[in-house]
Amino acid sequence: MSDNWVVQNLENALETWNEKLSEIWTLITTTPQNFKGGNIWKVIVDINGAVQAIGLALLVLFFVIGMVKTCGSFTDVKKPEHALKLFVRFALAKGVITYGMELMLALFNIVQGTISTSTNSLDSSN
Repeated sequence: MSDNWVVQNLENALETWNEKLSEIWTLITTTPQNFKGGNIWKVIVDINGAVQAIGLALLVLFFVIGMVKTCGSFTDVKKPEHALKLFVRFALAKGVITYGMELMLALFNIVQGTISTSTNSLDSSN
């Protein structure tokens, strides 16, 4: 260490900055399942089950409301184009509700992989 107080302050500031950056990179690259020992993730999975059940109930309710608004009478539902449109909307919504957690985890894995790759490439270039 230098005897100059300005240099000492700058070195201490850079040391603190590097420590905080390493903590941030650790948090960004930690999977949700491993964060804080996984206890938080277990609670999230339990909550997701309850929210999924509520979401499926609301899906049926809003599907019927949407069907009544879209079709003036029951004969409109018998038309193949209307029936297919309603089925596709229902299937997409059910897929998002059912596989929402998997979609979110896939997105996390993509982002974490991108960050890890960019970090590794930056480390190897230095």
